[in-house]
Order: sequence, then structure tokens, then C-alpha cells
Amino acid sequence: MKKMKFNYFVFVMMGIGLIGMLYLIKRNSDFSESLIKIDKDKSYDIQVENAYNERGAYILNNKYFIASATSIIRNDYGNSNDKAIWRPKNAKFIPTISNISAPFRIHKEIDNDTVKIDKGNKTILLLMSDD
Repeated sequence: MKKMKFNYFVFVMMGIGLIGMLYLIKRNSDFSESLIKIDKDKSYDIQVENAYNERGAYILNNKYFIASATSIIRNDYGNSNDKAIWRPKNAKFIPTISNISAPFRIHKEIDNDTVKIDKGNKTILLLMSDD
């Protein structure tokens, strides 16, 4: 009898866990679909207060996203940080937009693949990737 109650308890807990997991997946999917992609066809001027990297997308103000592979042009790495502990010592650091922490202002002209970021008194140029 105890074994039957235990099995019933395990199945109920598994069902609750499955329902919870499906709910969280649906909620995350709805959030991802509601984001506006920063693409080459439009112009943007956004003051970014909150930015984070999530699965290949750099999410800006929980409203916009740009590919994390958007790389910095030239050697202007002044406001980017290399905090990767996994990178081998002799590997080259290629900074991307996700290496620049908020707050900053992002500008992009219409039909242009270059993004400008103003952070402090510096302007950093980035090249959008062809994701």
C-alpha cells in the first residue's frame, strides 16, 4: 500500500513538473517572438539602459534584439571587456556587441549594415552579421 501511494505521488509530481516546464517554454517563446529585430532595412536611435546576451541574440531594453555576432570594426576596443576564462592565452579576442555593457546609445541608418554605439565620449562602429 505504501509503495502504491509513493508511485502515485511520483506520478503527480512528474505531471506538475511537466506542466510547469511547458508553461515556462511557452512564456519564453512568447517573449522571444515579441522582440523587434534590428535589421538593415530600418533606422534606429535607441537609448539602451538594459542589455544582455541570450542564445545568440543581444537583447536591448527587453524590446529589441541584434545578433550577438555583430562585431566591432577596427581596433576600437576601448569599452569592450574580455572576461572569458575559457579562451586560450594565444587566441585572438574578437570583440562583439555583447562585450559592450549598457548603458549606451545605439544608432543605425536605413539600408546600412554599420551600427554606431555612443558610450561615454566614444563612438564604436560595429558591422552587423548576416545571421
